[in-house]
Amino acid sequence: MVKTTMTWLGAVCLGLMLSSAANAQEIATLVLQNGERPSGELVDLNASGFTLRIGGQDRQFPKGDVKALEFVVGAPAADAQARVNAGQSLVILRNGQVIEGNLSDIGGTRPLRLTVDTAGGPREFTSNDVAQIYMGGGVPQSVGTAGQAAAVAAPAPAGAITVPGNQPWTDSGIAVARGERLQFGGSGDISVGTNLSSGVGGNPAATLRTGRYQVANAPVGALIGRVGNGRPFLIGGNTQAITMTAGGQLMLGVNDDNFADNTGNYSVTITRLGR
Repeated sequence: MVKTTMTWLGAVCLGLMLSSAANAQEIATLVLQNGERPSGELVDLNASGFTLRIGGQDRQFPKGDVKALEFVVGAPAADAQARVNAGQSLVILRNGQVIEGNLSDIGGTRPLRLTVDTAGGPREFTSNDVAQIYMGGGVPQSVGTAGQAAAVAAPAPAGAITVPGNQPWTDSGIAVARGERLQFGGSGDISVGTNLSSGVGGNPAATLRTGRYQVANAPVGALIGRVGNGRPFLIGGNTQAITMTAGGQLMLGVNDDNFADNTGNYSVTITRLGR
């Protein structure tokens, strides 16, 4: 009886494991307009936008907020990147082939079925075929090296401050006064770990609960600042004015607790708005 019961339990457990594997979704990263790069299980694309399952919870991302979808972290070839920068919607296959078209539907589990509307009509691919999908409007450039996401430097705006991802703090060269209002503009893409990239808004999916980040309630990789040796504050993708709570030298940094595996830079512009 015991042997029979154990055999039955084993069969049930095996069935549950196989069912779970069959229902597993493909892991993907969305590149958002605000610089964030959430990663998780790609569940669906519908009228409400993309659905990512992050930490067991489904999150919706409106399609208009998404610049790109990555199954593989990496930049396209220079000619394709130029087309992306010009605002074209492209599908980059893992074999390097470039297809112009718009992603219209996602189905299945693993691999996912991807429907792309092209000039010649709808075409179907699987997530095993596709490296990245660009929605148009240009996206931050990134490239994978030795299994690690690394940023490819884009031309920095005039007067921009380069903030390396592999060091905690960078002197902005600007002294601020208490009560002064500053407006920040950040761009770029850095690596915060193996196959984990981040824009200035940070990467919530890569954020560890046990991480000892400078700004505890902000995602890893986010652009942060501090005045002198004061308390760090979040900048992220915020373009609204931030009031300085102290006077001194303005420092810029990356919200992380391990910088040894980081690569890439952010470019940051600062506009002084007075008090």
